[in-house]
Amino acid sequence: MITVGLGLSQAAQAAGYNPVTQQAQSKLVTLGLDPGTLDGVVGRATKTAVQAFQKQSGLPETGVLDPATLEKLGIGTSVDKANAIENWIPAPTQDELDELVAKPDNDLSSPYTDYRPNAPAANLDLPGTAILEAMNNSADIFGSRLAGQSNHTDQGYKYLTGCLKTNFAPTNWSDIAIHYYCQMSKPRACYTYALSGKSTGGVKASRLKAYQGCAAGTLPQAADFSFVAKTQPQIFQYVMFGQTHAFNHEQEQAVINAFYGVKNPADRNECRLKRPRRTEDPADGTHCLVAKTMSVKLVGKGD
Repeated sequence: MITVGLGLSQAAQAAGYNPVTQQAQSKLVTLGLDPGTLDGVVGRATKTAVQAFQKQSGLPETGVLDPATLEKLGIGTSVDKANAIENWIPAPTQDELDELVAKPDNDLSSPYTDYRPNAPAANLDLPGTAILEAMNNSADIFGSRLAGQSNHTDQGYKYLTGCLKTNFAPTNWSDIAIHYYCQMSKPRACYTYALSGKSTGGVKASRLKAYQGCAAGTLPQAADFSFVAKTQPQIFQYVMFGQTHAFNHEQEQAVINAFYGVKNPADRNECRLKRPRRTEDPADGTHCLVAKTMSVKLVGKGD
């Protein structure tokens, strides 16, 4: 287990956004405690709320989100899950996926499209092995492996790393969404162009309309996208329609690290060598960890 902040000083923790801190704040809210703004930063109000929770739970009242406190909150931060991927939930059916986008944003009964940090579906489980299989499948076909690995191509890896560093507002997405999305940059180009308006006359399509148009072959660059629609439609839609704060962070990082072959997420050198960084990731080699301190807050938004 690792503590939130990864051993950094309180001043350093206060300066950065931490997804596990935000998840803890969301949990505290559901328990009737007030951590202040749900911003992923440990401020005075959050510390006070943590102390109150620790008192209720019979824990030392330190105000620190240590492993014991996170465990009581039902939040995991283990570093040994990379070799234990499983389908924590089954891959959803098409009918279940259709329900994800059938209700308006911020509808309490529709947690997938509710982007508030304390959404009802916060800590949502993932179909881990199914997502990992889909990532491996497209990576093998389109070459987005690391140099030296089988089926690597320079173009495929360039697509991947370029996507992770792009400025198309990836802060709307969770880690699993952006790594899954970016490792198959080439086959889903049709989808990207529709979202940005590049292939739709400047009109930005919603994720649902973009997917439908690319899957039906009615939008430019749809030929490669047929791979997605034929081989992994449920996984693609589940990951892309899932909201920023909903997914279980521990499961997310387990799947991502397994895809890149990271055996020890706490080994900073291994993390630097094997797992490419997204724009918001820390540059100190801790980006493979669950409780990394990110440089920019992940902020979800609609459709």
